[in-house]
Order: sequence, then C-alpha cells, then structure tokens
Amino acid sequence: MQLAQPPLVPGVERDSAAHELIEGVSSLIRAVRCIEHRHLMPDSGLRRSDASMLKILAKDGEQRGGEIAAKLGVDPSVVSRQVSALEADGLVSRRPDPADARVGLVSLSTEGRARLEALYSSYTQQLRSALDDLDDDALIAAGHTLQRVARAITEANQVVRRSQPTGD
Repeated sequence: MQLAQPPLVPGVERDSAAHELIEGVSSLIRAVRCIEHRHLMPDSGLRRSDASMLKILAKDGEQRGGEIAAKLGVDPSVVSRQVSALEADGLVSRRPDPADARVGLVSLSTEGRARLEALYSSYTQQLRSALDDLDDDALIAAGHTLQRVARAITEANQVVRRSQPTGD
C-alpha cells in the first residue's frame, strides 16, 4: 500500500493507489454520462436504464424479471415498471413462464434489438474517435482491466450486503 499524501480524514490512512483508481473510475463514469446525455440517448429515445436492461436481454436472452433485477442491482419492482414501459414501446415482450405461470419471462423484441444496436453503433463511433491514438490491443486490455475492477467491486459489495443485518 502506497501512502504518498496525508490522509483526508485525520487518523485514517490514505491509500494513494486505491484513491487514484476511484478518481479514474469516477472520471470515466462522468465522461460516459456526458456522451450519453449529449450525443447518444436523445437520438435513440432510450434512457440509460432502458439500454442497460435491453443489453442484458440481448446478451443473456429471455429471463425472469427477478434475474434482470439481480443483474442490474435494483429491486424487482423497478424492473417490473420498466418492463411495462418497454413493452408498451414495443422494445420487449413478456410471456408467462411455463414452469410457473405467476412469473413472467421477458425477451428482447426485434425493435428493441434494432434500437440497442443503433445506440451501440453510435457509441462505438464516438469511442473510436475519442480514443483513436489507442490500438485494438490497448482497448481490449483496458476493457479487461475495467471488467476485472467491476467484478471485484460487485463481489465485495455482495459480501458486505450479506453480512449486514436485514432488520427481520
């Protein structure tokens, strides 16, 4: 652990490497949101949360709303409302689960897939333009590193959530 700067909070050690990672991730999130808000989302007619759900359905196929909620880290009621809106827009479809008719299976519609593909095509063009000084190997390495960091943070968060009292 590298302690290069004085602590922000007296008595609490400052881990410079972890702090730099936090700052880097925060900067990346702000940059992505800026591109989404200014360039991509208004043209696609999708909200960021819509794109996230459609991406899960495109990647993992038809699934229960509870599975989607777990992958998004939100309450199933949030997914239920969102699925209703996306279904009304023709971007997803819902059918009863043959194993349990009380539960619905959600799938991506042809229109939903087309909108998602158009969004990510535009996003890819923006990203390639912004990072034109990096070759494919550098982009792939950066992607792998970011995914590893995201997995580690998600896993750590799940451990913390399991160890907290539920209030039951």
